[in-house]
Amino acid sequence: MAKFLLFVLVLAVVYLLVRASKRPKPPPPEAKAAEEAMAQCAHCGVHFPLNESVDEAGRVFCSEAHRRLGVKK
Repeated sequence: MAKFLLFVLVLAVVYLLVRASKRPKPPPPEAKAAEEAMAQCAHCGVHFPLNESVDEAGRVFCSEAHRRLGVKK
């Protein structure tokens, strides 16, 4: 009886190994996107990508509307 249980255990291990080897491999992780410089709006304080900024007199704003409103006090 013990030999039979050992045989069944060996078959189960072999079955699991074969099944695991046929499973598709996950795709490799993609490289991180290049980090982008961030800026803070002089009016509302929201952080956003620097390439989306609106500049005026050395200050950075998140939108044209906030540029028109100026620096919030």
